[in-house]
Amino acid sequence: MLAGDATVAAEFCREWLQMVSRTFALNIRILPEAIQDTIRLAYLFMRIADTVEDDRAMPATERKDLLDQFCRCFAPEGPVWGEVDVFRGMLPASWKDAPDPDQFLVAHCHLVFQVFGALPGELRYPVDERVKEMCSGMVHYAMQREEDGWFRLRTRQELFDYCYFVAGTVGLMLTELFAAKSVFISRKRQERLRSRSVSFGLCLQLVNIARDIPADWARRTVFVPQEMCEAHGISPESLPDPTRRVQSSKVLVDLIRLADHEAREAQKYILDLPRTCARLRLFCLWPLLMSQDTLVLLARQPAAALAPEARIKIGRRRVKLIVYSTMATCWSNSLLRLQFWWRNRAMKRLLSGAPV
Repeated sequence: MLAGDATVAAEFCREWLQMVSRTFALNIRILPEAIQDTIRLAYLFMRIADTVEDDRAMPATERKDLLDQFCRCFAPEGPVWGEVDVFRGMLPASWKDAPDPDQFLVAHCHLVFQVFGALPGELRYPVDERVKEMCSGMVHYAMQREEDGWFRLRTRQELFDYCYFVAGTVGLMLTELFAAKSVFISRKRQERLRSRSVSFGLCLQLVNIARDIPADWARRTVFVPQEMCEAHGISPESLPDPTRRVQSSKVLVDLIRLADHEAREAQKYILDLPRTCARLRLFCLWPLLMSQDTLVLLARQPAAALAPEARIKIGRRRVKLIVYSTMATCWSNSLLRLQFWWRNRAMKRLLSGAPV
């Protein structure tokens, strides 16, 4: 890699975003150009932290040390290059040429820092603070895998704390970046947005957790809290057990209720974005509505969603409908409320057991 070439570094960041998240790479194009690069780089930094935290082949103490070192790479005046070199030197040697795009990204993080260092301080600061906050939470959870090899959360509060660190911080960061580059977001409006920005991130993360229970279970990870499982007479490890499907379905429905509550707050977050900021609204609307439609699918067939081979997701036709319909309605709070009402109504009926 030509580490000194700014053009190569910028191209690497654009191309690698598509490698690690094709959906987000498409979504980011709707943002105003003034913050596209910043949010692209923020996503890559958070992906780097997540890749380290999620590598179960690496001892917890090594992951903790790597996350601590990654935080040292950020400073108000820009990237600390000596710390970046130390971080890269601590990584497994195989990651430099790894076929896995996430590991390859981590090994070549200096290219991301190179582009990041050229941004103005007002845009770097929110990313610095939220990436370091995310890493501090990940350090705590990196040490939480138990002796039997399982990762568990015990209480609802632990679930919300975990979701805050990995997703709520993203909602806060987005609000700060939106406010930094939009003259239409007053200080008063920013405070309203900030009060609901965490819910925006929590909703998306809770939906991912609900959808990915079988896949997470296969790697001995359960994000559904133990107290929620025990309330229905099962253990977290038995969620995908076909002989306990009735109890497991009730647990999943409880999790869906939590996500649905945060989704309604996230709707208010989007309505608080100025109508003149259509691109910001669309950037937030698309993942929220896709998550809510996924919730509807999960609520319709909770038992099927827990099967080991399950991968519940909305189809391309639904995705296109969301994209094209919101491009026509994002300017109007009344029309958006109608779209929200339709989904809220469907969820209310499903969660009450009534036909939709």
